[in-house]
Amino acid sequence: ARRTQKPVDKFSILSKTINGIVIFLPKGYVNDLGAEGLERTCEEFLSKGMRKVIINFSEIQYINSIGASIFTGIVQKIAEHNGMLCFTNMKKVHNDVFAMLGITRHAKVFKEEKDAVNFLKESD
Repeated sequence: ARRTQKPVDKFSILSKTINGIVIFLPKGYVNDLGAEGLERTCEEFLSKGMRKVIINFSEIQYINSIGASIFTGIVQKIAEHNGMLCFTNMKKVHNDVFAMLGITRHAKVFKEEKDAVNFLKESD
């Protein structure tokens, strides 16, 4: 019996801002193109002076190694702007990989988006 793989959704990013906090909701497959898109979008907000960033992982299906490595670049850029980065709704596998790569040392991980929003609101 052949296993049929579920097709992976193309990558897209929704972003919204609440109280000066920018929240990204990437969706689908985070490969090099997807992660670069996220990095570019992140840079746009940082250049506008927005320093509080939440990345919600709930709609991410898969992150490949290039996608994960670009996240280290995002972490560095946010640090250069003295920003704060939070990850929310991470699957265990993403959390494990990011911990192994040292990415989660530079970001706060929250179970839910609202928890990260509350944390960042209080961190003025």
